[in-house]
This record gives sequence, structure tokens and C-alpha cells, in this order.
Amino acid sequence: MPPPAILPVSHAAEPGEFQSEPRRINNLTLLDGKIFLASTLAGDITPPGAADVGLFFQDTRFLSHYELRVNQHRAVVLSASVRANQLAQIELTTPAAMNRDSFELPENTVHIRREQVLDDGLFDRLRLENYHLHSAELELELWFAADFADVFEVRGLRRERRGSYANPGCSASSVVFRYHGLDQLDRQTAVEFTPAPDELSLRRACFHVKLSPRQVWMLEVRIAPQAGDDAHRIQRRGFDAVAKFRQTALQAWSRQATVFESSDDVFNTCLATASSDFYALRIPFGDGETVRGHAIAAGIPWFATPFGRDSLIASLQTLPLDPALAADTLRYLARHQGKKLDARRDEEPGKILHEMREGEMTRAGEMPFDPYYGSIDSTPLFLVALSEWYQWTGDQQLLHELLPAGRKALQWVETYGDTDGDGFLDYRKQSERGLANQGWKDSWDAILYRDGALATAPVALCEVQGYAYDARFRWARLLRHLGESAEADRVEQDARKLAEKFERTFWLAEENFYALALAGRTQEKTNTQGHGTKFDPVGERQPVAVITSNPGHLLWSRIVAPERAALVAQRLMREDMFSGWGVRTLAASEPVFNPLSYHRGSVWPHDNALLGLGLALYGHSEASERIFTGLYQAAAHFRDLRLPELFVGVARREWDAPVNYPVACSPQAWASGAWFMLLQAMLGLRPNAPRRELHIFNPRLPAWLDWLRLRNLRIGASQVSLEFSRRGNRTFCNVIEVQGEALMISVDFR
Repeated sequence: MPPPAILPVSHAAEPGEFQSEPRRINNLTLLDGKIFLASTLAGDITPPGAADVGLFFQDTRFLSHYELRVNQHRAVVLSASVRANQLAQIELTTPAAMNRDSFELPENTVHIRREQVLDDGLFDRLRLENYHLHSAELELELWFAADFADVFEVRGLRRERRGSYANPGCSASSVVFRYHGLDQLDRQTAVEFTPAPDELSLRRACFHVKLSPRQVWMLEVRIAPQAGDDAHRIQRRGFDAVAKFRQTALQAWSRQATVFESSDDVFNTCLATASSDFYALRIPFGDGETVRGHAIAAGIPWFATPFGRDSLIASLQTLPLDPALAADTLRYLARHQGKKLDARRDEEPGKILHEMREGEMTRAGEMPFDPYYGSIDSTPLFLVALSEWYQWTGDQQLLHELLPAGRKALQWVETYGDTDGDGFLDYRKQSERGLANQGWKDSWDAILYRDGALATAPVALCEVQGYAYDARFRWARLLRHLGESAEADRVEQDARKLAEKFERTFWLAEENFYALALAGRTQEKTNTQGHGTKFDPVGERQPVAVITSNPGHLLWSRIVAPERAALVAQRLMREDMFSGWGVRTLAASEPVFNPLSYHRGSVWPHDNALLGLGLALYGHSEASERIFTGLYQAAAHFRDLRLPELFVGVARREWDAPVNYPVACSPQAWASGAWFMLLQAMLGLRPNAPRRELHIFNPRLPAWLDWLRLRNLRIGASQVSLEFSRRGNRTFCNVIEVQGEALMISVDFR
């Protein structure tokens, strides 16, 4: 796990010593765009300053310690739940303790209901009720601290120097922490108490509470982060008003999104959780105080910001849920498209960003994420997402708005994306602080040869060639729609040439499968002191001949001929690839397999969703159903039935549960979006909004679903309601209603 961030001495954590521990899988998360809270089941931020707990805003941790104690003890957690990422309800009680009058206060006597909601900060409400036959005297303490750590510090990056902490301010009912960053931005955290504490210091608020039998006592705490001169955004509302506002806003968004209902209550909860995740993961953007849209953030806790690849794949996944998510995300990415050559940020003209950050380290120039462009696949995926979004919406106005960005993206694919001129998209980092690997498997050791040698740049990943092929074909279709037939012919011909060369170069005849990549390689050597290792580049670029999930993306891109698609499908579903819960990122038969690693044997839901849709596109619906069912059965074991970013790739046995990856993000956009892409695969939804058509090919419900209804599915200016029902091995589709423009719907069984 990443080492802990450095805590400023003036805000040293107490009571107890600071300790570092990996992310607990049962952490509670509240999320509202750029602000989120990660806490323990008790609603606390403990251990103080530990990695990935805290109140975060704009890539900064504004609250690093927040802990409730009753009579100097932690409260006992009875239950804890989060509703739609918005409201946490935590039921607590006091442990057995001596009362001030020297008689025992039994456990399970005082009930504490703790409710937390985000409202431009954190609103924490505590309700205490005494069920003892005698009065109870309690000393209720809240400990707090603010370290103002940048998200990269929290993740473990050490800094040579930091900004300065101003003297905190303290009044009768509030404490304000202040920090002046190296980016010259002032940040502050205000902690306000209602009623005022009996004792208040810069670290601790104490309340002396005496409760008669059945008496209720209430406390509200408001914690407001502020960066620069943004006090205007902070609203002043009571807890109930905030909770009602959040609920009403979610309901309004849900009414314009597709509603999914099925015969299985567990699956209904999976879909409801995923839908609310996307509402919460929307990041507002605009001009000054004017919000122009909401782009999809990647995930919590590490990626509460738009990411090119992640946000685009999540946009593709959620087209059946709400096409507006994709529209706003495309607008945001077009706004920040690369304009110049800037090696510090791996920026090139036309390139789509990888990551955008707003924290102190980025603003001060310590990190190149303002934005950073080190992604080989974001740009072709932008073209894919733009085309697919148009197939669902037929929105001519936004298409013409985004066409210039599309033309620049294609130009990047045809020029800068191929660093050595061999016809394949490849990457090599230029930024000193940039990513060594720039595909979706971007950890430093993700791309390995069978003997453990690292792949070295330039690296041409197999799936990226599929994205480039698909992007060209889709762009050619848009050009024909615009009447640019000659240019469309040229782009389509380039796609065909790429496919032919790809087949000759990447196919591994002895494996009946595709290589992971073309790359250089390193060899490992012991250093001169006789300990540790270093890696020296050796040899020419060659196929990285390991069995991975990456070639499965080629089915989604449809670059593969049908006969080879069948071989790819068979290989993906072998026991060394399919864990029982999903397809692994790397085959268990490979020497470099590690099921506990980030990218070398784990199971990623978004990866499986792309595979599932690709398999269905080639008619391998049985394999697609196995993936769908495996993830459904896995989700039943995760908190709130939410698929995490990834989980461990150990083989499933009878009575097993999936094994958690300890620092996986949850919610993670493209993990939550996996359901909607898999539903598109299983139901065979193929929209053509420009022609006012919806084609449904070979719909197939899994054995655990008897029926599934979609209401308010938007295809262009039409809203359609469909019901799918299974009778034996056959799935039937019934059109319930079409509103808006007329829509031609065909159901095809082949």
C-alpha cells in the first residue's frame, strides 16, 4: 500500500498514535461531484491521517481526523448504511461504563443515531436518546484535524516541502484551520458546532450531556472546506433541508434516465446502485460560476476527477441509461483537447487528456496533471464514443459542435499517435513525472514478457489497434453522413490496411491468440553492490506473447475476422482465464500471473463488460452470459451490491466469495457502468437514431432472470418501453410503448 502522508506537527493526531493501514473494504463513502467523504463504519476519519480516509475537495484532504468518543470510548457500531451515495445513517450505542454518579451505565442503553450528508462540505448530526431507567451523564468528545494533504500525498508521494499552516482560529462554537499552499492558494476548513461545546480547543470539542430516561439530545456539526475565494458556493441550510434537497435532485435526475426493473430483487438493487453512482460521480464544469455540464469522474477515493479513458468508456456504457452523461463528457474532453507540443504533460495537438487535477501539487507545478495527456487510447476512444453517442441520439447540433474536435483527434491518430511510423498506435512517455505505461493497464509492471522482462517503449498494445480501427470506420460513417464521401473512403481504406497488418503482426499461431503488445524488452541485472535489481533495454521490438484479456477488446472493436473471433472467445473462457467470477486480466497459466496484483491476474468488471459485448457482437452469447452471471454472483458479496474497480483473481470454488482487492475504488464509474453495457450485450440493442430505428438482435436473458423491463429508453427523440421475457431457452421482446417521435423497432433472431 502507499505510505502515509506526512502530518504537520501542529495538527498531530491524538488520541492514540498515527498508524497506516490499507483501505478497509467496508469504508463508508459519501459523494457529491468534487467533494467526498471516506470514513469508517462509525462515520469517523480514523486512524488520523491514514491513507484514503478523510473529507476531500478539489484533490485536497480538508479533514484528516474526525472521531467521536463517549466517556473516552469509541461508540459501538450497530449498523451502518449509505443511501444513494448521499446520506449515511449509522446506529451506535455506548459500551458499558461507569456513570459519573458511580453506578454502572450498561451497554446498549444509550442509542446514538448518526446521520451524515454532504452539502458543500460535511453535515454531521447526532441524536442521543437514553433508554436507561436512570439518568445518564455522558462526556461526548469530537476530535478533529486538517492536514490539507494533496491527493497525491495521501496516495503516498513524498514532498520535499509543503506550504505553511496559519494559526487556526477558535471561537465559542467553531474552529477554522488555515493553510497557504505552494500554489499561492489559501485553503481553510471551518468546523462549526450547534449547540456550542462546553469545552473547545483547536483539536477537541467536549459536551457534558445529562439525559433523563427517554430524553433526547441533538448535536449538529458542519464542516465546510474552502479553496481560495469560493465562499460564495457555501449554502446555509439545516440538515433536514439539505437531505431533502439531495433526495429531490436525485429523483429529478432519475425521472429522465432509463428505469430498469426485473424479476430478481438482487439485480434490481445492483442496477439502482449503479444508477445512483453515476448521478454522484458527475463533476460540474463551466465558466466561472456558470455550470455548463457534468463530466463523469473516474472513481472514489483516488480518481474523483474526469479521466479520458475511464470517462469515455463509462460514457459508452451508460448510453442505455442516460445519453446526456456521454454528451457532457465529450464536451468537457473537447474543451481540454491538446493544443500544442508540451513534453512535461505528454501533450500533443488533438490529443485527448488522460487526467485532470486541481490540487496544490498540480497547481504548483510539482505534478503535470493540469491536465496530463499520457494516454494512448483516450483519443481513439473519443472518436468511438462520439460516433456511438450519435447512433443513440441523432443530435445534429452537438455533433456539429464536436466535429472540429473529432477532426483533430483523427489527425492525432494519423500522426503523433504512431511514434515510429510502422502504422500502429504506440506510446513512449516524454514527461519526467509521466506514466511509463499508457494503456488501460497502466501500472509500472502491467506489460511483462513471460520471463518477467519489462516491455519497453515504444509499446503498441493490441487493443489500442482495435480502438484505432473502430475509430476510423466510425469516423468514415460520420463523414458519409456529412457528404464527405472521398475523405470517408480514404479513412475507411486506412482502417482496412490497419486490420490486415495487425493480423499479420499480432497473431500468435502457436497460441491461436493475439499478442498483448509489440514492444522492446528489458533484462534484469543485479547491481554493482550485489543487491536489488536494475533493468537494461535489450533487443528489438517483438511480440509480448502472454495470454491476457486485452485481445478480448478486439471483439468489441470488430477488427477480428469471425473465424479468429471464435478462437479468441474459446481462449478467454478457458479455466486459466475465467476465474468463475469473471475473466482475469492475465492467464493463471502464465509464469508472471499474480491474482493479487493490480493488472496481472485480477478481475476488472469494466474489462469483462467490454469482453461481454464483444462476444455478443460475434454471436458468442453463451460466453457473454457466463461473464454476466459471474459478475452478478460476485456483486451479491460486495457492500451495497456494488461492483468494485477490481477484485482478486483467485479461482472460484464451491461456497467461495470473491476476494477483495484492498485499495480498489468504489464506486468506480466503469465498474458501475459494466451492468448497462452487459445488458446491451444480452438484449442485443443496436440503435440507429439518425434513421429513427432500433434493432434488437438475438435477445437472451440469463437463467436467473425471468423478465426484464426497460422504461424511458431514449433513442433519438423517442422514448421506448420494452419488456423481455424468457420461456425456457427462448427470450421474447414486447414493445410496450413508444413516446415522442415514431421509431421503427425490429427484433431479429439469427
